[in-house]
Amino acid sequence: MRITKIVQIGKEDKFGIFVDDKLSFYLDSQTILKSSLSINQDLSTVQLDKIQALATYHKFYLLALRYVSRRFKSEAEVIKYLTQKGASKEDIKTIMDRLIELDLVNDERYVQSYIQNRLEFRPASKRKIMFELKKHLIASEIINRSLLNDQISDLDALRSIMQSKRHLAKYKDPLKLMRYLVGIGFNYSDIKEILAEEEIK
Repeated sequence: MRITKIVQIGKEDKFGIFVDDKLSFYLDSQTILKSSLSINQDLSTVQLDKIQALATYHKFYLLALRYVSRRFKSEAEVIKYLTQKGASKEDIKTIMDRLIELDLVNDERYVQSYIQNRLEFRPASKRKIMFELKKHLIASEIINRSLLNDQISDLDALRSIMQSKRHLAKYKDPLKLMRYLVGIGFNYSDIKEILAEEEIK
C-alpha cells in the first residue's frame, strides 16, 4: 500500500490522505509531520492500522474541541457527546485527559459560570441550583464547595424573584406566592422574612 496523494481540505488544517488512489482518512498537518508521512511512501498493514487509529482519535478530538468552544461544558457532557458520536472508551479517556490538561474542560469553572449565569438571569435558591447541577452529573463536593465559596444569598434571590412576580395577578395573593417560592426550593422561614420586610416598607 502506498500514499499516492495528500490534499488539503479547504482552508482548514485538515488533509485527506489517499492510499492507492483512494481517500483513506484525514489528518492535521502536525500529525502528518509527527508520523513522517509523505507521498509515494509505502505502508505496511500494521502502519496503516496505526495511522487510521490516530486519524480516528484526531477526528473525535476535533469534534470535542468544537463542542467545548461553544460554551462551558461539564466533563460528563463531553463524555456523553463523544459517546454518542461513536468514540471508543480509550479515545474518550485520552481526549478528556488532554482537554482537562489544557483547562478546556473544568468542572469547577463550569459550576461557577453556571451559578453566575443562573443568579444573573434567572435567580433561584441554592437548593434548586444544586439539584440542577447534579442533573449535569457534577460531583457533589464540587457543587458544595462552589456554593460555599460564592456569595450566594437565598434572600437576595428571593427579593429578585418576588419583585418580578409581584406584578402578576395570580401572585397578588401572598399565599399563592409563598407556595410558588417553596415549590422552587426556598425555605419557608426566608420567604416569611422577606414578606415581613415588604410589610414594614
